[in-house]
Formats: sequence, C-alpha cells, structure tokens
Amino acid sequence: MRYVCSIYKARPKTCDEYPWNVANQIFPDCQFYSTEKEGLLTMDEALETKTEKEISDFCVSCGKCCFFGPAACSKLLILPDEEGGEIEGT
Repeated sequence: MRYVCSIYKARPKTCDEYPWNVANQIFPDCQFYSTEKEGLLTMDEALETKTEKEISDFCVSCGKCCFFGPAACSKLLILPDEEGGEIEGT
C-alpha cells in the first residue's frame, strides 16, 4: 500500500510545519528519523544528504505518519502499490 497526500502542494500551515512531530518518531524508516541522534533531523540536516525534491517525493509516496499518527488525515489517499502516476493536487 502507498499512503499519498492528496493536498501536498497546497497544505495548510499545520501540515507545512510537519513533519517534525512525534508521529514521525514511531517509524524507523522515516527519512527524518536518525538512529544516531535518536530523534528527528532538522530540515537543514536532512538537506545535507537529500534535495528538497527527494524529501518531498519521499513524503508524498510514504504518508505513514499521516495515516498511523495521532489522527488519520482525511486528505490521505490509500493506493495499492501497483498504481502509479501523479495524484491530482500533488
């Protein structure tokens, strides 16, 4: 399954400040979680190894914290793995 944000490019302020919240820390495969730091990387730290596009693409194609976080987001689209292509609004 893929958990894709349907409003990623037009997110409200709450989402814009995301992903630095407690939800990310429960996913060891999150690109912002650092085992060495035992916590979340800052955007500057993440940008040392990835471009903004790579970071954005990862979040758009993951969405686990939006689905399994404190409250599931109603703007999240759940797609079978085999479905590809652009999602309207992303």
